[in-house]
Amino acid sequence: MEGAPPAKKRKSKNKFKPTVESAAQPAAPAPAAAALHATAAGQAKKKKRKRGKHAAAVDETVAAQPDAPGAVQQQPLPPPPAAASRGPGGRSVFAPPGTSGGKKAKGGGSLLQQMRQRLQGGRFRWLNETLYTTDGTEALRLMSEQPELMEQYHEGFREQTKGWPTQPVDQAIRWLRGRPPGWVVADLGCGDAKIAATVQQKVHSFDLVATAPGVVACNMAALPLPDASVDATIFCLSLMGTDYGLFLQEAARILKPGGWLWIAEVQSRFVAGSGDGGGGGGSGGNSVLPSFLAALGTLGFAVRCKDTANSHFIVLELQRQDKGGGGGGKQRQPAWPPLRPCQYKKR
Repeated sequence: MEGAPPAKKRKSKNKFKPTVESAAQPAAPAPAAAALHATAAGQAKKKKRKRGKHAAAVDETVAAQPDAPGAVQQQPLPPPPAAASRGPGGRSVFAPPGTSGGKKAKGGGSLLQQMRQRLQGGRFRWLNETLYTTDGTEALRLMSEQPELMEQYHEGFREQTKGWPTQPVDQAIRWLRGRPPGWVVADLGCGDAKIAATVQQKVHSFDLVATAPGVVACNMAALPLPDASVDATIFCLSLMGTDYGLFLQEAARILKPGGWLWIAEVQSRFVAGSGDGGGGGGSGGNSVLPSFLAALGTLGFAVRCKDTANSHFIVLELQRQDKGGGGGGKQRQPAWPPLRPCQYKKR
């Protein structure tokens, strides 16, 4: 067997089997990109530290020299705005003064403001219609039970008439300023008693509600004044109610012989028939003004001035005759024509 050749080793068919040496080798080093990233991060930290030191040095310099050229004066920051309260649905209910916190609407203002104005206008028109379609007794009862209604009416009236070229109460004041200061005047339906606060004469102010100092609440058909005690009576857009004639009869009762009756009324009230009218109360075949003046003549009044030049209201100045049907109409009953309720436009 010594002469037999050595046996040949079989070669492995797996060409990819790792050798012992390759398995024992350490892991390959990190890629070059990772090394570059680490270097850049370190440089950025160094720059940040340098900038911080530089900024601190600048702040110290500025604080030491506040008036130096180029120095920036540090102002205290304003306090943060108050947190807005939230309403239903998470909507903000905070609003600066005058904005009402609503969305802007066409024509200016907010939707909330416009809604309030419409509600106020609707309530005013309802009150206005009520006062013109009830008698004095019922109107006094309504306002006595709910006196705030009178203030709401006056607010609505001011809003409706703010565009008038002339206010009738101002015209009444001008008329009284040209009269003797010793007169005694009865302002019937006085509102906020502007006449009493302006003129020199002594003024008795009456209305359904005492909305101002010195105002006496009463029905204009039953005035708490003696006969023949005043020199002038004023009706400034106040002939309201279905029994307005009784108000004028009371005016005749309290007036002295030769006393004056001053009336301002919306022109459309003297237009006969239905519809909203539009003026022309002093002329035309559809006017009830002649019948109205004839009824006043029954009480002994003579027309001294009839002013229909104003586009919104008519002014009448009448004087009671020394002889005539005075006494508040007790001897002869006037035939009062129906006057239309005063209607105001929707705004």
